[in-house]
Amino acid sequence: MIERDEVRRQAFVAHGPEPLQFAREGPLAGLNFAVKDLFDIAGSRSGWGNPDRLREADAAVATAPAVLLPLVAGARLVGKTHTDEIACGMFGMNPHFGTPINPQAPLRVPGGSSSGSASAVAAGLCDFALGTDTGGSIRVPASFCGLYGLRTSFGRISTAGVMPMAPSFDTVGWLARDAMTLRRVGEVYFGTIRSEGRSRFLLARDAFDIPVRRIGESLLPIARALGAATEVALYPNGVEEWLDTFRPLQLNELWSTHGAWATAPGRVLSQAVRERIELSQTPRPADVARAAVHRELLTRRLTLLLGDDGVVLIPTAHDLPPLREAPVSAQVAFREKTLALTCVASLTRLPQVNLPVTRVDGCPVGLSLIAGPRGDEHLLALAEELSGRLAESMIEA
Repeated sequence: MIERDEVRRQAFVAHGPEPLQFAREGPLAGLNFAVKDLFDIAGSRSGWGNPDRLREADAAVATAPAVLLPLVAGARLVGKTHTDEIACGMFGMNPHFGTPINPQAPLRVPGGSSSGSASAVAAGLCDFALGTDTGGSIRVPASFCGLYGLRTSFGRISTAGVMPMAPSFDTVGWLARDAMTLRRVGEVYFGTIRSEGRSRFLLARDAFDIPVRRIGESLLPIARALGAATEVALYPNGVEEWLDTFRPLQLNELWSTHGAWATAPGRVLSQAVRERIELSQTPRPADVARAAVHRELLTRRLTLLLGDDGVVLIPTAHDLPPLREAPVSAQVAFREKTLALTCVASLTRLPQVNLPVTRVDGCPVGLSLIAGPRGDEHLLALAEELSGRLAESMIEA
């Protein structure tokens, strides 16, 4: 049995602010929330998961707009949460500050880089938590910890006062244990959310062949049971078409934002992040330019398929969360396979929501919905509509 205090200790950073509340009335009154340690809070430092950054950082002079909105809406901020080092991770493993606990699968990682946020919500230490998502950092921990999690449309929520990682991919998102809370938070950012009528489900059949067999076989019947769906091919030219477009763009932006800082003499970095920074120097300008053009072609293809009412059904991750003691080599292999699924919404700048739909070997497994441009409200309404039916499938597969 995992002690609640131990989960709290490993989920929240020690340098976070004292609990903060701006209003006692409002649409989020009565709810507690946490924020990933990439968001600025006035008077508090942001460590970004790195001890050098924490030591060098000044206290923020202003609070990130994405944090101000729930505060003004009556929610109470209870602290800042751990993250993978400079958000470079999919597992939540941080050799400097430790790995937050996955309350739903304590022997396994919580997922990253919004690891502490997912851990805190899954343990009931707060009602919702803000995180960021560049290549899956909301969606993967939501799947691993059995949560609802939304990656918002690129550009819909301000990233001012939030550490940039790859600026043309970075988005703000949040996690919650139930779809109603997820929607309530969404209304603070987007306004009143109502059901938009019948959704046109598009089952990305080839995407269900990417996960390991037990995951794909567990998710496919659940996806089909959500409603009549048209089967489509998301990867008509193969998975590498998407990955070869994502990699040079994301790596080039990582080098642009953190290369000079990360390669300063004497910089303290974990081995995995140091290798990632070294890799980020390798994309050639011609490869980056080619990928930028192909990104627009992929975006056009998917947005035309989705239209105004389409929703793509896709697995969130390709396998169960790795064990906490998994070696770095296993982490790299896992990341590449799950990235084939998560890079779709990242490249096309579209919103995606993870739904906790089943368990395999005792671990939560998520199914995702991707909507068209600015379809965040559509996804939040649909997630709440489906949540009752999905609760019945949360049994061992």
